[in-house]
Amino acid sequence: MEEKRVDFMDPVTGATIDHCNGPTPAGGCPYADRAGRVPCSGRRIAAPDAGPELWLTYVPPGSRHCPQAWNLEEIGY
Repeated sequence: MEEKRVDFMDPVTGATIDHCNGPTPAGGCPYADRAGRVPCSGRRIAAPDAGPELWLTYVPPGSRHCPQAWNLEEIGY
């Protein structure tokens, strides 16, 4: 599987505080909690292995979808 690293950023300093390797081949988050929330929800992310559309993207609190699995055209991004 291709690595799709996503860095989670500190909201104050912008420093990387955690990361994951992106979605499963089915588009799900392997690190979601029992309620289905992704660990990057409520944080800014940087996805250096993705295009610039995912650099410093804000993931809404309570999000249940990996940002790399978002259909950006569908949400008007």
